[in-house]
This record gives sequence, C-alpha cells and structure tokens, in this order.
Amino acid sequence: MKKLIVLLFLLGCGLYASSQRYYITNLYMYDFFLVNPAFAAHEKSSHSFGAYYQNQWLGMNESPTTQMFNYQGPINGKAGMGSYIYNDRNGNMHQLGLHQAFSYEVILSKKRRRVFTLSFGLAMTAEQVYIEQDSFYGVGGVLDPAINDGNDSGWGFNASSGMLWKYNDYQLGFSVTNMLGQNNRMYLNDEEPGLPIDYHIYFGTMYKLNGRDIYLEPLLMYRQNANDDKRLDFTLKGTFPTPKPEYAVWGLVSYRRNVDHEIGKSLGLATTIGINYKRLSVGMEYQLGLTGAQLSYGSAYKIITKYTIFNNLKHRAIPCSEIRKNKRSRYSGLSW
Repeated sequence: MKKLIVLLFLLGCGLYASSQRYYITNLYMYDFFLVNPAFAAHEKSSHSFGAYYQNQWLGMNESPTTQMFNYQGPINGKAGMGSYIYNDRNGNMHQLGLHQAFSYEVILSKKRRRVFTLSFGLAMTAEQVYIEQDSFYGVGGVLDPAINDGNDSGWGFNASSGMLWKYNDYQLGFSVTNMLGQNNRMYLNDEEPGLPIDYHIYFGTMYKLNGRDIYLEPLLMYRQNANDDKRLDFTLKGTFPTPKPEYAVWGLVSYRRNVDHEIGKSLGLATTIGINYKRLSVGMEYQLGLTGAQLSYGSAYKIITKYTIFNNLKHRAIPCSEIRKNKRSRYSGLSW
C-alpha cells in the first residue's frame, strides 16, 4: 500500500511538472537552445553532439530518470539548426519527445573589434505521454475507479520562439515556450491544470582574466509563466587551463530562487565539475533541492557529455572569444 501511495504521489506531481518539460529546459546552462531556439548553432564554426543522463531521488523505486541526446550545427553561414530527443520516466509515467529548432543570424554591425548580431529562432516539439496503469493495484484492489487494467497514451505538439542579441562577448536573449498550450488528449479534462506559456530572459557574458587562460562566464536567467510563477537563476561557469593545452578543467555553480513573494524562497543549488579533452567534454552535476519535499526525498545527479567537430581542425580545450575572433588570434576550442 505504501508503495502504491508513493507511485500515485509521483504521478500526480509529474503530470504538471513534466508537461512543462522543466527537466529538459533546466539544462539550458549546458545548451542554451534547449530554452531558446535562437541559440541553435550560434557557434557557426562547429557541429556538436551532446548526451545527458539525470537521476533523482536515488534509492527510491521508479524515481524520476531522464535521458537526452542532442545535435547542433550550422546549415550555412547564417542559418543553424538544433535537435534533441528525450526519454523521461517519472513513476509509472513515461514521456518520449522530439524537438527541432532553427535559427537565423543577421549581422547588424561588424568592425575590426566589434560585432553586433541579432538571431531569430523557431522550434517545434512532438511528445508522447504513456502511463502504465496495470501496476497501480494494491492488496485491496484499485483505489481510484478511474484507473483501469490497461495503459494509456497520447500525443501532444508545441512550439517555441526566441531572439538573441550578441555584442562581442555579451549576450541577451528572450524566448517564449509552450506557445500552443495543452493539446495532448490525456490532459484535456477539467481536473488537469493547463499548460501556461513560459517567458525567459537571459543575460550572459565571458571574461578572461588578464595574463591567464582562465575564462569566467556569469549568467542570469529570469523565467515567468502565465500563472505568474517567477524564478531567477544565478550561474557562474569557469574554464581553467592545465599544463597540457589539449586538456582543461571546467566547473559551474548555479543557484535558483523563487521570486513570487516579497522575500522569495530558495529552490535549489547545483554544482558541476568536468574536464575537456580536445573535442570531448565530460562533466557531472550534483543538484541539491532546497525545498522541504526535495530535502526529504534526496537530490539529483546529472552526467553531461559533449563531442564537438570543428570546421578548423586546430583546437584547444578552452573557450573562444568574439574579440579574439576579430583579431584572428583565438582559441578554437569550446568549453561545452
């Protein structure tokens, strides 16, 4: 009976949270096109392949688990594309989806040491939701008459759009997700919550410490949906050289806060450590949830991998800079 109650709790929480696909968009600090299609292939000199694995509440049966594979690459000098496929399990609910994004970049101004560009992006998502109902039985039978012997599934479709302004190493992005609302038949009843539109505003830049190949990337992300749910993320990335130029160490610290109320509330803290070896980047994230439920059920772990193919075969393991590009003296490697 206890196991059944836990499964129903997971399902109830997952129906809303998973419909938002925050388990995907919360990975934006590793691939920004996951939340803004204008970022798809924003680095026109490379093709990248990524893989992610996430597990929450270790030690609990049917705990939330997510796998995702993605690709980004230029189509020509101005257009790019990004794709990902994901598989998510939350208790007895499974979700399988495909996302396709396209971007187009316009150069507004380009001088010897100054580049100002504007990118537009549009994306579509197709997702299947599948619920296994045949394992909801307790000793005394089914608790809810709505649960039957069979399994249930349905398809849904959605769209997102975004813009990205880049001025040298400064970036400002805006995106809208869940533009089509909820259209999966499994959620089209009065008992299910709606699927609100999400709005995202992002600002980031890159700093290189004088005299050292140490790069710091502070990021700020604000997200608000149509239900007035407001969240603010503070993230700091760092890439550090090693004695061997083909290796670099990178890390990330991120803090998430709810700003719905006057003071707000801490939602989570994450830290990541990884290593770059030429074209390959591997990292592991430990995510500590700071809400009462998250502290009770445990934390999450993520494994991040990325492989990058550069148009320029010469590469090192630290990020490039827009200013260095214009000077024609740059590092042709990417941090992730």
